[in-house]
Amino acid sequence: MPDIYERITAFNEHLLPEMVKLKYEAMAENVFRFYRGTCHLFYEDLAQNNNLPPSPLTWICGDLHLENFGSYKGNNGLVYFDLNDFDEGILAPANWELVRMLTSIFIAFDNLELEPLKALNMAQMFLKSYSANLVNGKTISIDPRTAGGIVCTFLTTVAKRKQKELLKKAYGIKEKEIGFIHSTPRAF
Repeated sequence: MPDIYERITAFNEHLLPEMVKLKYEAMAENVFRFYRGTCHLFYEDLAQNNNLPPSPLTWICGDLHLENFGSYKGNNGLVYFDLNDFDEGILAPANWELVRMLTSIFIAFDNLELEPLKALNMAQMFLKSYSANLVNGKTISIDPRTAGGIVCTFLTTVAKRKQKELLKKAYGIKEKEIGFIHSTPRAF
């Protein structure tokens, strides 16, 4: 089997070189960024693991981790909090998504130097919430009407944002002139 360097370079060889350079710089920042940038390694290795219990095939986002949740405004004008990254979406065993998310919790908490017990508690809370939603048998969306705590505050604040203000901040729009702020990874 090729080493990790060969696997990463082979996976990224068809991307734009200047974008790959930025991706590699981000991946070098810390272990969580590396984890985010090497989703393919995770699933290549997970596919070889025979220790996972059988699980039904379903569409998974493919890169479920803590930073792939965020807000968006629906066609109905409400702001929702949900998954927001599907470029790695794939038909796969449902438990792969759980393994990816749980792994992200432990890596992120370790990277932030938070107590391992807090990571374990977060992982257990995630599994409990995930299981409870499966039992209910229907999807739910999180919007200001159904959210509580910090998510409700976040959604209420985001709902007040005007698209024009967001574009000005993120992309440098000034008086009928559009620029691009290269220094912000989110804008990229």
